[in-house]
Amino acid sequence: MSVWSTYEARLGASNNSVGDPKRKSALDHAQGRISRKITASLSYNTVKVNGEDKQVSIKDVAGDYTTKKIFSMPGESLPHGELIGWENSMWLVTEVDAHHAIYSEGLMRRCNYYLRWIDENGNVIGRWCVVEDGTKYLIGEKTSDIMTIGDARIAITIGKDQDTNKLIRGRRFLIDDMDSDEVLAYQITKPNKLFSVYNGKGVFRFILNEVNLTDNDNVSLRIADYYSWKPSMEIPKPDTWVDDTLEQIVTNAKEKKENAPEEIKKSGVWL
Repeated sequence: MSVWSTYEARLGASNNSVGDPKRKSALDHAQGRISRKITASLSYNTVKVNGEDKQVSIKDVAGDYTTKKIFSMPGESLPHGELIGWENSMWLVTEVDAHHAIYSEGLMRRCNYYLRWIDENGNVIGRWCVVEDGTKYLIGEKTSDIMTIGDARIAITIGKDQDTNKLIRGRRFLIDDMDSDEVLAYQITKPNKLFSVYNGKGVFRFILNEVNLTDNDNVSLRIADYYSWKPSMEIPKPDTWVDDTLEQIVTNAKEKKENAPEEIKKSGVWL
């Protein structure tokens, strides 16, 4: 019998209250047993999360070397949508099981690109992400018979935060190997911000279509539209508030016109 089956058997079908002493005792027992098994297992690892050490269990996914199962220590949670540093790579936690009575279980994927862009304030933003082939996805736009450009599509999976939340349809990126001589440009055509987001945390998926490079792209830094950024200027609102009526405005204008020669004579200059 598995640990989870033993845990459920101890609870009993009719005694499922969170505050029940028997349930709490069974939960503590199961968590303690799993903690001992995890720390003694070869899958037990220390990883970096936001610069801090965190103990987890990491297991392989059959046939997929870029995706791993990850288990938290009992009583702890997994950082959905955040990055984990492990084995000289950055891994993005893309899925987390909602059932976490004893421990949290999820999936993490190995990041293969550091995406850069420039925000509305001129700051260069960078995030690790997962870039994969996107030809199996619809691009979210209708095809045009007028002009044909590159038909390459890619999909990007990236963590949700205040900066990535601002990425919208039409945003351009330079995405290519850093040693590549001919850099490819892509544009978001299908933003999916509900891909795997729960309770405000998770990951976004963007589908991008290949577009042309422009003179505003910084190829060496891999930042699109780098040279076209300009600080936003706040245009002052004109003071259109007037207390006078239209008749009074017309009268004032006539009087000003009639008094113009006298004003010129007093000042000694032409206005």
